[in-house]
Amino acid sequence: MSRLSPLDKALVLILVPIWIVILGFAVGLQVQGRGTALLGLSVEDSQSHPVLTGQVSAQYAWDPLDRAGLQTGDRLLRVGDADLRGVGTLGLFVLVPQEAGRDPAVPLVFEREGERRTTSLDVIPAARTRPILVTAFALGASALLLLLRARPTPTVRAYFHMGLCFALGASTQKPATALFLPQWSVGLYAAIAISIVTWAAFIPLLMRFLFLFPDDLPPGGRWHRIWPWFFAPPLVLFIGLAHTGWIAIGDLGLFVTGAASVAAALGVATFKYRRADPVARRQMKWAVFGIYCSLLPIGVGVVLAAYQPRLTWLAYLSFGTLALFPVFLLVSVARYNHIDIDRILSATASYNVLGVLLAAGALILVPRMAQAMSSVAGVDAETGQVVFSLALATVVIPAHRRLRPQIDRVLFKDRYALDHGIAELLPTLSACTDARELT
Repeated sequence: MSRLSPLDKALVLILVPIWIVILGFAVGLQVQGRGTALLGLSVEDSQSHPVLTGQVSAQYAWDPLDRAGLQTGDRLLRVGDADLRGVGTLGLFVLVPQEAGRDPAVPLVFEREGERRTTSLDVIPAARTRPILVTAFALGASALLLLLRARPTPTVRAYFHMGLCFALGASTQKPATALFLPQWSVGLYAAIAISIVTWAAFIPLLMRFLFLFPDDLPPGGRWHRIWPWFFAPPLVLFIGLAHTGWIAIGDLGLFVTGAASVAAALGVATFKYRRADPVARRQMKWAVFGIYCSLLPIGVGVVLAAYQPRLTWLAYLSFGTLALFPVFLLVSVARYNHIDIDRILSATASYNVLGVLLAAGALILVPRMAQAMSSVAGVDAETGQVVFSLALATVVIPAHRRLRPQIDRVLFKDRYALDHGIAELLPTLSACTDARELT
C-alpha cells in the first residue's frame, strides 16, 4: 500500500469494501434463486396504480405479457401481498423478488375495463446474471491483486481502474441489489448511481488500458484520450431509459453501444499490436489473443440480441468469456518468452471473423432465401433453412484457408515474409547446378 498513489489508496480503502458488500448481496440472491420482473409502467402520481405500457425487458426469453394474459393499458393493483399504488418500473423491479421468493412466477392482480382479474407473472431467473458475476469477481480480484503485488506502473493502474469499474457495475446491476434494498431507500438509488457511473467509465478505461499495455506509453495526441469518452453519454442515457420504463429503447441502445465499443476495443488492440516493437509485440500476443477470445463472443452476443431480443440470454452468457482475460494477461506478463502462439492467434481471429459472418448470414440471409425457395419450389421453409444453413457452414473451412494467410500477412509481417522467402528460396536452390552457383 505504501507504493500506491493517494487516489489508488482511496479507491482500495473505499470502493473495494463497497464492491465486496454488493457482490455479497448478488451472490446471496443467486443462492436464494430469486428472480425479478422488468416491465414498462406508467404511473400518474403516488396515489394512482401503474398502467402497463407494453414494453418488456429483453432479459425475458419469452413474452411475459402474453403468457400472463396481460395487455397494454392494464392497470396493475397488487403483486403478491404488496400494493402497487404509486409504483413504477423500478418499484416493481424491487418488489417482485421480495414477493416471489424462489417461485418462478408471482401472483398479480390487475384491472381491465373496470373488471378485476388475477394471473401469474413470470420472473426473470436470477441465474441469467451468473456469468456476469463470475466475470466481475475475476476482473475485480485480479485487478486488486495486480495493484497490490506488482509494481504500480501506469498499465497496472489502468487495469485496476478498469477492472474495479466493471466489478462494481456488474455487481450492482439488476437484480443483484433488489432483494436487500427497500423500494424508495437511499441505498437503492446509490446502487443505481454506482452502476450507471461505473458502466459509463468502463469503456473509456478499457481503451486507456489497451493504449498503455505493455509499454506504459500513453496514446499519442489529445484525440486518442478524448474519443473513448464518447461512449459514456449513450451508456448513461440508455441505462437511465431502461430504469425509467423506456425498456425497449434502453435495451436496444445498450446492445448497439456495446457492439460498437467491442469493435473499437478490438481495433485499438490490433492497432497497438501492429505499431509495437518486436519485444512488445511478442509480449502482446497472449494479451491480444485473450482480448479476441473475451470480447468477440460478447460482440456477437450483443449483435444477435439487438437483432433478435429473444436471444438476450446469449448476450448475458457471452459475458462469462471475459473472465478468461486475467489468465491471458498473466501469461503475457510472466511467460511471453516461453510460449509462441502466432498460428493460434491468426486461426482464432480467422474463425471469429467467419463466425460473425456465419451468424449474420444465418439470421439475415437464410430465412429470406428459405422463404423464396418455399415460394418458388414449394419446399417447406423450415427445411429450406436447414439446407441453406448447412450449405453456409460448409463454406467456413475453405474460407478459413484463404482468410488465415491474409491475417498472418497483417498481424505477423515478419513471419509471413520469412515463410514466403523460404518458399521462394527452396526452388531456387534446387535449380543450382554447381557449388559456385549455389554460393
